[in-house]
Amino acid sequence: MIAVKVVRDRDRKVTGLFVSGHSGYAEEGSDIICAGASTLVYTLANSLERFCGIDTEYSTRIAEDKGDGHVYAEIIIPEGRVKDEAAADRAQVIMETIVLGFISLAESVNRDGNRYLEIKEEY
Repeated sequence: MIAVKVVRDRDRKVTGLFVSGHSGYAEEGSDIICAGASTLVYTLANSLERFCGIDTEYSTRIAEDKGDGHVYAEIIIPEGRVKDEAAADRAQVIMETIVLGFISLAESVNRDGNRYLEIKEEY
């Protein structure tokens, strides 16, 4: 199962997204759920860099397939590294959009008792 942890601050703003695991839906290399999760992770990292100026060197760690078919990703909004309030607002829209993408993916694949993707929020 892929575990997604959404970390929020006391104002309910997303400050981090942590993704790990393998869905187990299909064999490594053919798993469309893992492909969807990977796409969301890379879209988030690239969007934060391109549209918000967040340096991924300080905010992103992604290790896909360490020989076990699992994805591991940590993407955070680094405190003090967002250039201005407009960029911080854009970062929140992007983070919430990706969280919505994970929720939608989970709703579409977790059926008939199957649990391929789990999302938890931490405050």
